[in-house]
Parts: sequence; C-alpha cells; structure tokens
Amino acid sequence: MIAGTPDIPRAVIIIAAIIFAIATFINTNIGLIAILLSMLLSPELEAGAAADRAIVVRAEDLLLIIVSITWLARMAVRKAPLIRQSPLNVPIGLYIAVMAFSTIRGMAAGDITPVKGTFYVLKLVEYFVLFFIVLNQTTTEKQVKMFLTVLFLTSIVVGIYGNTHIGAVERISAPFEGEGEPNTLGGYILFILSILGGLIYCYGKRRHILILVFLFLIPTFLFTLSRASYLGMFASLVAFTAISKSRKVIAGISILALAFVLAVAFGPQVLKDRVLGTFQPEEAQALKRVGPVALGPSPAARVESWHRVLTTKVPRKPFFGGGVTGIGFLDSQYILALGETGFIGLFLFLWIMWRIWRTAYHTYYTVEKPEFKGLTLGYIAGFAGLLFHAIGSNTFVIIRIAEPFWFFTAIVIKLVDIETGKAAIKERRMR
Repeated sequence: MIAGTPDIPRAVIIIAAIIFAIATFINTNIGLIAILLSMLLSPELEAGAAADRAIVVRAEDLLLIIVSITWLARMAVRKAPLIRQSPLNVPIGLYIAVMAFSTIRGMAAGDITPVKGTFYVLKLVEYFVLFFIVLNQTTTEKQVKMFLTVLFLTSIVVGIYGNTHIGAVERISAPFEGEGEPNTLGGYILFILSILGGLIYCYGKRRHILILVFLFLIPTFLFTLSRASYLGMFASLVAFTAISKSRKVIAGISILALAFVLAVAFGPQVLKDRVLGTFQPEEAQALKRVGPVALGPSPAARVESWHRVLTTKVPRKPFFGGGVTGIGFLDSQYILALGETGFIGLFLFLWIMWRIWRTAYHTYYTVEKPEFKGLTLGYIAGFAGLLFHAIGSNTFVIIRIAEPFWFFTAIVIKLVDIETGKAAIKERRMR
C-alpha cells in the first residue's frame, strides 16, 4: 500500500510498468528523467518492518528496478559493456564485496534478519547501479542540460511544497513524508543550492532565472531546521571560496553567511532556538558535555550512540563489522560504516569519497565550457557539504540524497569526455 495515497489497482500498475519499460528500452533518457522526477516526489510503499528499521520501498526504487532490467536488456541486444571504466570501479566493487561478506556473516551468526539485511544491501547497491547506468548513457551536452533542467524543476516543486508549509508544521520535510525526516530534505536542497551557485558563478545564460530558483529554495532550506544541513552549508561555502578563488565570490559568500547569522539572531524564534539548542543541555540528560562543549539533547544522544558503537560493537568485529543493519540505527555515516563494515569497509568508503573528490577536482580544471565548469564547481561544493552533513546523518544511505548525488557524480565524471567528443565516439562504436 502506498503511504498517504489512495490504492491503485494492480492491473493499472502492471500496465504502466510495461509501458514505461518499453519506452525506456527505446530511449533510456525517459527512464532516467522519471527517476530524477521521482527522487523527491515519490510516495512510500510499506514493504515490512523490523525491530529497528522499517523496510520501505519508494516509487523510484521500482522505477530503478525497471530501468536496470531494461538497461541490461538493451546492453545485451547492443552487445555493449555493462560497466564503463571509471576511477570508482575498483573501490565500489570492493566495497560491495565487503558489505555482502559482513552481512552474510552477520546472518550466519544470527545477528541479522536475512530479509532485512538483504534488502538494505540491495538498497545500497541500487545507488551504484544508478551511477553505472548514468555513466553509460550520458554522452552529450544536450543530455546534461536536460537532466539539470529536470533536477531544477523538481526542486522548484519541492520548494513550492516547502514554502507553503512554513508555519503549518514544526519542521519542513520532503513531500509524502509528513513530519518525516527534515535532515533528508535539508541535505537534498543543500546539494541543489550548491549546483545552482556554481552555475550562477560560471554560466552567464539564464543567470537571473538560476538566481530566482536559488533564492526561492532558501526559506525551505532554513525551515528544515536541520543542523547537519547548516553545518554542511558552511562547508560548501568554504569549498566554493577555496576553489573559485574569486573576490566577488568571497564577498557574496560573506554576505550569505552574515545573512544566516542575522536570521538566527533576529529571525523567527524557532530558528534561533534550534541553532542555540545545540549547545543547551537539559537537566535530565546523562551526557551534558564533551570536553568544554555543552551539548543539547539531540547532539548528546548522537554522541552517546557513537560511543556505544565504538566501545562495544567495533572491538568485537573490528575488521569487517557487524554487517548492514547489524548494529541498528545510527545517525552518522562514518560511524555507521565503521560499525557495519569494520575498518576495512570504512577505508573503502573513504577511498570512494577521495576518488570522487580527485576526479571532480580534475574535471573542474580540465573542462572549459562555462556550464560544465559551473556544474562541476557546484557539485564539488555540494559534495563538501554532504561530507559534513554526514557527520550527524546517514547521508549516503538516504535515498533522497544518495540518488541525486550518484546521478550527478556519474555526469561530472563524464564531462571531460563529453566536451572532447570522446563520449560520442565511444557511443557510435557500440552501435
């Protein structure tokens, strides 16, 4: 059953899936556009529950399954390679192997429910599948612009939803999530704002439209009241400044940072309470300080959960961890990776992140087209923001952040080949 939506006859779903599969087989762009649209605008389907994690499937999960199967069939017909060469192939392959091994070991020990463990491993592999599909299929500048347009149109719809709910709910979440998880929406908008910022800086065409979209999304971003997203925002601004090395950028970013400080100091009380509450412990808290830093209830609970995993879970299985879902729910991507896949898995995860950073950095200094340079600059700034967002959130596990991130990771990796024409040449050779 789809959460928050009326029941849809099974026959209608099957017919729609068949039509969608045929259309995607004819033109893979159709499937990728549908996935982009569904990333923030898809309802949930309750697939089951576990003691500490609900098993939830979203519409984009089903779309991605259909696109993946169709893509496999299309590649088989064309006798084309399924996986294009990229700097991420080796670390991704090793990371998947470690996730699978640690989870199977956890199942064998009785620590992980097989259905739950399998489901979440497949969910994580799903992101890498999307990466390879986009890496294979994106070969032209027209496609890049089309995908960016769809991404921004989706974000505008999300912005309309968010802005109209300010004051109606305590914190803004994504559509179909109700009270949901505002950190998810905050991380998503952080990534979009960063890409918009890069294009505004580098790309002269339609700059006024991009600025309007940027400004339109800010209220929704602020009223997610996501402290992890605010932290990520400052990391994005620092990365943007360091890479662009522009006085105008430094001046603009300084104004944005000052505006945020003034909004906290003199804006809505709820925003001020949220930010300052980070450092205001309550009487009933067990943990009130970490060194000289006072912590509010939510940060203190996170630190306590991290301490529990680091002192009880990790020492028992330090190399391969307890398996995916083997340590329960945890709000930190890095501690979660360490607990689930051990030091080996954490090393591989960080290796993937490092390879992404180096490749994007190389792309930025290689491409010359203003739109490509702007997209890459914004992507790098957004990536930096998400790395800091991940300190207090499962950023690269959350589907509504991870899918757009991996989608545009593939595009940024392909930009050099697209600009030089190599991507089109490779595409013609496969036909």
